[in-house]
Amino acid sequence: MLNEQLQQEGLAVFELADTSGLDKACEVVRELKALQKQQKRVEAVADIEMPWPGPMIDRHMDIQVLQDLFFDANLQTAAAENFGTDLFLWRSNFFYKHQGDRDGRGTGENKWHHDRHFENGAAPLDIFNMSNHFTVLLALTDVGMNAGRLEYVKGSHQPIDGWDRDIPRHIKEVPEVVQDRVTPLPLKRGQFVLFHSSLLHRSLAFESGDARISMAARLAKVGTEFPEDGAPNPAGGEQARAEPTVNYRKTGILAFN
Repeated sequence: MLNEQLQQEGLAVFELADTSGLDKACEVVRELKALQKQQKRVEAVADIEMPWPGPMIDRHMDIQVLQDLFFDANLQTAAAENFGTDLFLWRSNFFYKHQGDRDGRGTGENKWHHDRHFENGAAPLDIFNMSNHFTVLLALTDVGMNAGRLEYVKGSHQPIDGWDRDIPRHIKEVPEVVQDRVTPLPLKRGQFVLFHSSLLHRSLAFESGDARISMAARLAKVGTEFPEDGAPNPAGGEQARAEPTVNYRKTGILAFN
C-alpha cells in the first residue's frame, strides 16, 4: 500500500523488522571511521591519494552485517510498495556525528542538498521526476534534536510556487518562501526513512549527547545508466544490467525484489 505521507511530503518513517544487528553495525562504522582517519594521515604524509572508494563508502558491497540491513523484511516491503521492485542499490555511506576531539567542537553541518546525482546516462537532471532515484536512511543509533539534527523541506520533491529549483545541489540556506516547510526529523534507533531523492534535506552540527550513526543508501531503477563522467558505479556497470530478482550475495549486486 502506498504511504500517503511519502507521496505528499516526499518522506516517511518506518521501523526495521529486525534490530539485532545494529550494535554490530555500529561497531563496524566506528572501526571504519578510525580507518578513515588513518587513511587521511597516510595521504597527508605520503602526499598521495588512496584508491577510491574510501572506508566509509559502499561497504554494503563487502560487509555482511551491513548487507543484512538492506534485506530487512520491513525495509524490502516498504521500498517495494512505494518505489517498485525493480530497484538496485548503487551507493551507500555513513554519517557519524559526535562531540569531536578538537576544542570541544562537534562534527559540523551538512548543508541543504538533494540526492539526485544524475538522471539517466547523459540526460539532463529532471528534479521532479518521481519515477526513479530514491534514498533510504537508517538510524543505527538515536538521531536526536541536538546530535546533528536532521531537517527536510516538506514537499520539496514536487514544484512549489515561488521557488525555482534550478539551483546547485548544495545550498547554504533555503529561500523565505519555504522556510515554514522546514521540518525536524528526529529518529529512534532501528527506524528508517524512505524519501524521493530530490527532497531537500540537511543535518545540523553536533551539539550534545551521545554520538549518532546513520547510514544512507541510494536506490535507482534497474536499467538506469550511469553518466561516463558522473557518479561511479561500484559494481563496475553490472548493476545497471541486473535483473530485479538477482541475489546480491551471489553477484555483488544489491537488488530489491
